[in-house]
Amino acid sequence: MLGVKRALLISTGERYVLFATNFATAAAVSRILTPEEIGVSAIGTAILAIIMSVREFSSSSYLIQRDELSREDIGAAFTVMFILTGIIAAVLVAVSPGLALFYRQPNLIPYFHIVSICLFLDACFILINALLRREMSFGKVAAINITGAVTASAATIALAFAGFSYMSFAWGWLIGSGLAAALALALRPHFWMFKPSFANWRAMISFGGYNGAIAIIFYIFDALPLLLLGRFVSPNAAGLFSRTLLIGQIPDKLILGGAMSVVLPAFSAEVRQGRDLKRPYLAALSLITGLHWPALLVLSVLARPVIEITLGHQWVEAAPLVQVVAIALLFSFSFQLNYPVTVAVGAIRDLLIRALIAFPLSGVILSIAVIFGGLHAAVWCMLVTVPFQAFVALSFVRRRLGLRRRDIAAAIWRSAVVAVASVLPPLAVTWAYGSVAGLSYGQAFGAGLLALIGWATALVLTRHPLLGEIVRTIPEFRRVRASAG
Repeated sequence: MLGVKRALLISTGERYVLFATNFATAAAVSRILTPEEIGVSAIGTAILAIIMSVREFSSSSYLIQRDELSREDIGAAFTVMFILTGIIAAVLVAVSPGLALFYRQPNLIPYFHIVSICLFLDACFILINALLRREMSFGKVAAINITGAVTASAATIALAFAGFSYMSFAWGWLIGSGLAAALALALRPHFWMFKPSFANWRAMISFGGYNGAIAIIFYIFDALPLLLLGRFVSPNAAGLFSRTLLIGQIPDKLILGGAMSVVLPAFSAEVRQGRDLKRPYLAALSLITGLHWPALLVLSVLARPVIEITLGHQWVEAAPLVQVVAIALLFSFSFQLNYPVTVAVGAIRDLLIRALIAFPLSGVILSIAVIFGGLHAAVWCMLVTVPFQAFVALSFVRRRLGLRRRDIAAAIWRSAVVAVASVLPPLAVTWAYGSVAGLSYGQAFGAGLLALIGWATALVLTRHPLLGEIVRTIPEFRRVRASAG
């Protein structure tokens, strides 16, 4: 079995490849399609996310955190997921004409028809991935996910060039999912799990009931701005909002994506061995903020050149929106950790209560902002909703782990110093040249390089725990490469 750090390296490498692939796809397609076409795709994805959240009632996390796992448990998990997938696909096909009429986009009908097939293919490898993650076999998980993502990316870009518009996303997904499912079954040919079974289904539904309810609430809130903007403003506004989030969440995807696939299995293993999660949780907060906060602050300063380089000049209207989103996301530093730590200690009910407190009120604020203020109001209200959600989430985690506010402050104060040291050089560069809009690509690159130097210097001066982790990770990375070779 791979150690946690080795698994973290592999998983982080996988996530970087996936992020790079998905971002390259978004950047390439953004240069081919118009903001309105991107907006229609974003609306379809948002609707799909809400409907697909029902599948979380058969959450794969159940297989990861369960102490003992039998063939019957695995078969029952697939059976429940297959049934839910069938229901979701049927509903999607049935409501697609109404949705197409509501958004005045008739091509949403074939879009949803194709996507409904993708759902069945995804179900074939989701549970296999969960079993591999439980065993910390992240190399195989990476092979499956990267194969599917790269294939889908190549197909989507090619189809967009061929004139398939936003339908290229649906066809690309179908091709990528088919190949990923085939590879998953080749690596783990557990064809016996396709045999219908309902063993221990009550325990699964009990766990998945909370998880599914949480997922539905979260995805409704997550999709709400796109759905409201697409209906009450325009698909163009929805497209701008989706690309604003794409750029604003770059630090989140780069820094947190790989780690989070390892955190739940690692935390669950700690609990099974009777260990306390307080110390690893605080250590994780320190490491995350040491990377996350500096990246967000630098992005807020250099948003315009980042957008021009990645998406093209037609999206520069999103630059001031990205700046606001980056500042708001400073408060999201604990979000990715809160779910796995809560599940690991067996308090998934807390997640539902937390969601019922945070998301409905946030949704009301967001709805009012979009209907009366449009796109810019939707972005600015994140400065209210994200801190509010962070306060609620941390309140529950603190109670479960016995944390005090001073414990959290002690874990992250060095990160605040590092973040300020990182953003001061880019601010000085933009001040020297008058504004960010006046920066050339070379000057923007130089500002980013100075930010990196400020970050590294501050790590040393504050003796940030991240520095020690980086030093210890280098030989571990070499061992992983050697074993892979």
